[in-house]
Amino acid sequence: MLLLACLSLVAATAPAQAVVSGAVVNASNHGIPGLSVYLVHSVAGRSSRTITDDYGRFFVKNVPIRNDRYYLEVWWGKTLMARRAIVVQHDTNVGTIVLK
Repeated sequence: MLLLACLSLVAATAPAQAVVSGAVVNASNHGIPGLSVYLVHSVAGRSSRTITDDYGRFFVKNVPIRNDRYYLEVWWGKTLMARRAIVVQHDTNVGTIVLK
């Protein structure tokens, strides 16, 4: 009984987290593999790097839920290819990002 109470207390105090997903494609709508994707926040900092898969899809896990803005950044090497402001209040699919 005490263990159950402790587990529920830990679950209640753990910060809520979400998954941010999407895809990066070229102008011909083909996924672009190997791009680096980050989430950047002024307080939460920068997420670990996520790499787009063979279809251009990405998943950033364990994103703290916040009411203010994150910036989703897509990099090719040292070149910033796209930057989009998003708010993460639950699991979020940002849709398709088209690079021209």
